[in-house]
Amino acid sequence: RLKGRIHRTPLLESIALNNLTGARILVKAECTQKAGSFKIRGAMNRVLCLSKEEKQRGVVAFSSGNFGQGLAAACMIVGVQCTIVMPADAPVSKQERAKSYGSNVVLSDVVPGINREVTAAEVAENLSQTQNFTLLHPFEDANVIAGQGTCALEIVE
Repeated sequence: RLKGRIHRTPLLESIALNNLTGARILVKAECTQKAGSFKIRGAMNRVLCLSKEEKQRGVVAFSSGNFGQGLAAACMIVGVQCTIVMPADAPVSKQERAKSYGSNVVLSDVVPGINREVTAAEVAENLSQTQNFTLLHPFEDANVIAGQGTCALEIVE
């Protein structure tokens, strides 16, 4: 499903880590992946699993960083409207990167004593109900997990 939609990233040997550990260490260079991390793998797989109706409605997700950027990029590639809810203290660079892929970024309040991802998740849930967006979870989703797992499949191959 992902073939041709993401990069097949290289395994690079790290001499420094080899010397440090006394073993041969290979690093999967997911920093060269579209959107800069392996998170686009899961996001793309999940977007490709959306029904035609869900694609037309658009999606919303909460993320303070890499999943949001990966989802924004995947939605741009597939042509799905995307809204990412990020905590207000998320790095501006991550906010701007998601916007650069055409996504709407909504900032959620950071409330002392409450996990910032919990607050962002609540805002995303509210948007899914009020705007009729399909709510996508960044990690508690079998299709996201399967997409992330393609990294390991590449290593085995």
